[in-house]
Amino acid sequence: MGPNDLRHGPGDGYGRQRHLGEAVGALLLVAGGAILLLQNLGLLGPLGSPLWAGLFLGGGVLFLLTLAVDRSQWWPLIPGSALIGIGLALLLGATFTGMALEGGPLAGMALFLSLAVGFMGVFLYDRRGNWWALIPAGATASLALVILAAAGQQGELAGALLFLGVGLVFLVLYFVEIGGRRHNWWTLIPAGSLFSLAAVILLGAVGAGPAAASALFLGLGLTFGVLYLMRGPERPLDWAWIPAVALLGFGAFIVLISGNTLLARIVWPLVLVVAGLALIVANLRGQRG
Repeated sequence: MGPNDLRHGPGDGYGRQRHLGEAVGALLLVAGGAILLLQNLGLLGPLGSPLWAGLFLGGGVLFLLTLAVDRSQWWPLIPGSALIGIGLALLLGATFTGMALEGGPLAGMALFLSLAVGFMGVFLYDRRGNWWALIPAGATASLALVILAAAGQQGELAGALLFLGVGLVFLVLYFVEIGGRRHNWWTLIPAGSLFSLAAVILLGAVGAGPAAASALFLGLGLTFGVLYLMRGPERPLDWAWIPAVALLGFGAFIVLISGNTLLARIVWPLVLVVAGLALIVANLRGQRG
């Protein structure tokens, strides 16, 4: 079952849950309109933010209650977790402003963590069909860590955490059943790519310029090298040695010349000469053919 396939039970169960969701949405609209009117008339004062927070929190709880009443569908988990996250963000943003960890970062963390919990619930609802939910769950949890790192003045660490978090999600997906089978090798490619990008950021932050310049290519080369070692009857990955050798070679080449200006001046012209000669040979062979 994918994100567009919401039917997982009897039709009457789906209809009952849908009507409950529509009723909750209508109540939220009426309550939101009433609060907005009172706020525009200046009758709420400092109570405006807590009321809005309570409205979103209450709406989220009501959506989760519709799931408790009828568990034939998982979709209430997404609006429920989103509304609870917005409510917590409003409440924390208004309450903790001015403290060491200001309300802004706390609000953002609460929103993304709530969404992560919601998508994790979608995955746990149907681990086989809803494997895709691990991707937004991991991404939103990683964004919460990024906000925490950014609030601590760790800008470089924040970017690396985002790539590491999402890369870890794809690594976990390798062990999750997808399409009736486990050990789906394709998940290792985005995982290795994201880990390599994280390495580039971390090495650049510590001043290891040459290593950072080659980390992306070396990381990708190692990823394809691992895929080649995993080849077998069920994994036709014999082709993986080509990008592995090319990427590892290019990464090693960058390491070789990045710290030696004289070598770089000699090697790059030689590369161009060899490439030109190769094209001439290929052209002559084509004419003879």
